[in-house]
Amino acid sequence: MISYFRSILPSRLTSLVLLFLGLQVPLLLTGIAATLPELLHMLVGERLADGFAMYRQIYDNTAPLSALVYWLVDLLAGRSFLTYRAVALVLLLLQAVVFNVTLNRLSVYASKNYLPALLYLVLGSLSLEFSMLSPLLIGNTFIILSLPYIVTVSREGFENNRLFVGGFMIGLAALSYLPLALFLVVGAFAVIFFASSTFRSFLLMLCGFAFPYALLVTYYLYTGALEEFVTLHLFQPWQLKVNFIVPPAHIAKFMCLPALLLVLSFMSMLSLPQRLVFQVKFQQVMWVWLFTSLLLVFTRPEISTGTFVVVLPPIAYFSEYFFVSGRKAWLLNLVFVLVLAGVLVLRYRELLHLNRFIKIDESALLLPQAPATAIQNTTVLVLGNDIGYYIHNKPVTPYLNWQIAQGHFGNLSEYQAVFDILKNFRSETPAYIVDKAGLMPELQYKLPAVFGKYKPTTDHEGIYRLTR
Repeated sequence: MISYFRSILPSRLTSLVLLFLGLQVPLLLTGIAATLPELLHMLVGERLADGFAMYRQIYDNTAPLSALVYWLVDLLAGRSFLTYRAVALVLLLLQAVVFNVTLNRLSVYASKNYLPALLYLVLGSLSLEFSMLSPLLIGNTFIILSLPYIVTVSREGFENNRLFVGGFMIGLAALSYLPLALFLVVGAFAVIFFASSTFRSFLLMLCGFAFPYALLVTYYLYTGALEEFVTLHLFQPWQLKVNFIVPPAHIAKFMCLPALLLVLSFMSMLSLPQRLVFQVKFQQVMWVWLFTSLLLVFTRPEISTGTFVVVLPPIAYFSEYFFVSGRKAWLLNLVFVLVLAGVLVLRYRELLHLNRFIKIDESALLLPQAPATAIQNTTVLVLGNDIGYYIHNKPVTPYLNWQIAQGHFGNLSEYQAVFDILKNFRSETPAYIVDKAGLMPELQYKLPAVFGKYKPTTDHEGIYRLTR
């Protein structure tokens, strides 16, 4: 099987696509598990499609380019978990193919093949989170697109525009998921290894990175939302309070296969023959890529299996060395079959009823069953983290993200916070308020003109209905 993908014939690429679809499509056909992050992204896209402005009328720290993607998806399909998964799979496939084509075009290996794309797609099928349309997945696409530009062998006056484009791509990645700005470190090392004029080349790449931000800052300045953009996009994601969404031991069960493959690849690299200077320099860039990816993963406020999607490119790159190491064909095929079987077991563990042995709990990601209330097809505001009430209802007011909403509802002793709440409720008034935080008595006392119109329902505690 491994020898089949050592060729770059078009049939190999077709086989890759079919293999990836074979791994993913059965899961889509058997039902799609709704998740909390996806619902929040859908709500952001829905609010944008309704004409509300990001950051000024939608309080959420979703990066602007990712918010644009969610807006486009909502325009095309509305609230559709199937569409979100389909777009995510297309991006994952695009990343694998573009990454492999880049490696082949740059001749970073002794021979051209489709092994990196094969390993990328197999390991990319490891977890449900890799199939979710997350900002990190969107941004990782631009990081891969930047690769052929940042490793350019620069010739003064001829190739400078390529470094600008590489920085521009990293800037788009940061506009999709801000921590991806760390990949400027990868770009800096690529400039050191390849560029003829290091300082000028790095400044050019930095200008390319800053260019999309300059455009966006200008836009928000003229629309009166610059302060909110700076607060919610530039500052919010860097609050380093590490929280494991999925227990660390369960994340380790997912990542043991990629880690084992990396170890085998590093051992195989020790016996490699002499290579070209360009190939050695490119490998050094990939080492920096790997360490930068791990730094990004372990410095995020929330860590789960999905954050490891940024590690897929360096794993796919280094793993190729093991599968062309000259070991016996049966051993290489056996390792690949074991990796493929491990991916199938982990991904299909629920359908195969194997989770009682593997014991991986991803319930923290899943959307809880909709609360048994009579609130359906109406407008709702939830004061708390339970966004399950939005499944069959429409959110109103800017307070989508409860963590960010604490800037107002967590400071009710301050005049400015109370005034901002009053201003937002004058623009939009929900038909129901679900008070999970126990704030309604204080809100009714301090803002009776707004919250005094809400009366508690008799059948469900903590739910208030607007009365005329």
